[in-house]
Amino acid sequence: MPSGLFSSAKDLAKGVRLAADTAVWAGTAISRRVKGGRNGVCLVCNNLQPYGHEDAFGRPSAAWYQLHDPELTTRKKDLGSVPTLMLEKVSTKKILESREIDPQTNLPKNDCRYCRLLCEIFDAYFIDEWMSWITETKNEMPIQVGLMIREGAPLIVNCWNFTYDKWFQNPRVDLELYMDPMPSVPIPGAPTMGPVGTRAVDVRSEECTRFMKESIAECRREHPLCAIQPNDFVPTRLIHVGDSKDALRLCDVNLSGHNISWAALSHCWGGGKPLSLTKATLESLKHRINYAELPATFQDAVTVTQELGLTYIWIDSLCIIQDDKTDWEKEAARMGSVYSRAFIVISGASSPNPSTPYLRPREEEWFPKRFNFSASPGVNIPIMVRQRHLLAAPLDQGLLEPPFTSSWATLKKVGPLYARGWCFQESFLAPRILNFAPGAIIYECKTHRKSEDQLPPYPSTIPGTLGEVPPLEQWHMIVKSYTSRQLTFTTDKLPAIAGAATIMPQVKTSKYLAGLWSESLLLDLLWQVMQGRAHVPLMTKEHEENAPTWSWASMNWGVVWNPLQSPQLLATVVDAQTNVVGANPYGQVSGGTITLRGRVKICRLSADYHKNEHWVFYKKEDGTYSKKQHFRTDGALVAGQVPGQASETATVALRSRLTTSGNAMETTAIFFCVARCHWIRYNHVGLILGMSPKHPGCMERVGSITNVPKDWYDTGEETTMTIV
Repeated sequence: MPSGLFSSAKDLAKGVRLAADTAVWAGTAISRRVKGGRNGVCLVCNNLQPYGHEDAFGRPSAAWYQLHDPELTTRKKDLGSVPTLMLEKVSTKKILESREIDPQTNLPKNDCRYCRLLCEIFDAYFIDEWMSWITETKNEMPIQVGLMIREGAPLIVNCWNFTYDKWFQNPRVDLELYMDPMPSVPIPGAPTMGPVGTRAVDVRSEECTRFMKESIAECRREHPLCAIQPNDFVPTRLIHVGDSKDALRLCDVNLSGHNISWAALSHCWGGGKPLSLTKATLESLKHRINYAELPATFQDAVTVTQELGLTYIWIDSLCIIQDDKTDWEKEAARMGSVYSRAFIVISGASSPNPSTPYLRPREEEWFPKRFNFSASPGVNIPIMVRQRHLLAAPLDQGLLEPPFTSSWATLKKVGPLYARGWCFQESFLAPRILNFAPGAIIYECKTHRKSEDQLPPYPSTIPGTLGEVPPLEQWHMIVKSYTSRQLTFTTDKLPAIAGAATIMPQVKTSKYLAGLWSESLLLDLLWQVMQGRAHVPLMTKEHEENAPTWSWASMNWGVVWNPLQSPQLLATVVDAQTNVVGANPYGQVSGGTITLRGRVKICRLSADYHKNEHWVFYKKEDGTYSKKQHFRTDGALVAGQVPGQASETATVALRSRLTTSGNAMETTAIFFCVARCHWIRYNHVGLILGMSPKHPGCMERVGSITNVPKDWYDTGEETTMTIV
């Protein structure tokens, strides 16, 4: 058969299958809606069970859903052997109707005992002096629920925007429902729930110590991927802990070529000034470190190190001379190796500062709450609910949770340490890590992740198990996850991720440019500030300014990259340079320039922050104006003045460093086209630039834009320009 006919036949067969799947999906959906009121199955929550729903895993999904993400559809079918259902964006308004009385019938608007159970749970967790989920729902705030239901596993409820978080858009809390003890046979009418493990009341318990030791022993015995290869690297200094608290001392390590093991501490500095290494304390700390003078977080780290049978630990403030800039720069450049070569990283995730121990009794909020539920007339069962210490990955991933998936970049562990910028690479680089999170001890290695309160099997963390991710996308996910965290000093923006940069594949083929890579520079330039921050002043303070405006490191907030469909580059890089401060090429910079050649369009920029609107448009040859195009600003913009022709000045848009946003304005700007994508009509992407007030003849970035009409490119002019 000719190849063309074969291809056509395959496409036809695929179309027939999609049509059949669509018909099955639609039939199931219609049947559920028609029968729902008669058979007692709630159309909102599906009775917290995975059965009979058109979106249950293993069922044929609609054709348009398959076309949207065929790989996940295939995985859902593969996982369908165990009844599983994942419902997203469940309306809290609909859930609340289970309590509201219809004045005409004097009955609940939605007489569902499962929805009422959810209401009781939300009352217990999300009504306090600051917020109420009921008030938020009635005010039509964007709070919503997700349900993750699978036979044999605890039922997980995703609670979106039920809490306020200054640093994260759309904060999420996950709750898990289970029975304790689990019944030996299923109870008719009960929600579908599986068992969970026991969560210790006190982190100092024998159960927690046993969990730590057994997890590491299992890893050393059964995980070849986690084996640390012999290497000549050793830290410059280590703390000798020995087997008693009187043996602590700082050691200059001159053991190159020796196979020694050490733990490394990841912790929040917080307020106060803990005991630290300075020029003045260097000799005394070599003689002896007084255990009693150590802050609680350091004391706990020493205790864990000794319990694990290790001799040495590395703690940043005690192993880097804090008042010696040369030593700090040298050791900061080696920090990536310290954590990546450590035998174990100890993460004091529940401690907001050095004075707060993490080996302590758990806070009450992490204990389970009990709810009575009427499974059927006369049958009441206890349902236990507890907050998860790690947001759940999508069920369609199964037990695969490798790095560089969308959930890896967005789902957060709970604890103050996970909001700190420096601590991102400390956990990212670690071959093994013990997370002392507020709700549980979590052990994570290059093979799997497990927690003290979790039953096997454990999710796999082996890279590539959900498909290979190109290095460009890997780096974008790393930056996305890293920039969602906080830094005390903006000058640390690049040093705090330098260790992660040094292990990227791009190191062998590309030049590092203030957080971007020369081989993918044009696509790296298309970062955007995370949604919802376009009206906030995000620039660093002027005296702390270090990164060029084209680098994401110039922002004080999180950044993302929009997925682009088969981008075709339309510009070229003429030159790119950064001014590195110090000896670390991946560390702090003091400005930088890129010179690009491509097509530009002079346009008008308008912004009204009272309406949260920002547009660009241009004047056509016939005197009319083009359609306005929305763009994403780099935070709040203000009007500024730059020298113009002769003695005149020109008004331009600049990033704001003010504490409040500017007023409405309209100025001249430039659209620089970077690439063309395979979208219809609105298919060009690029940067929005303004003239630099400090560097005459150069441009500064003020935003990025996607979905630009083709005529912007066609009527543009080819030119070369430098961005600072």
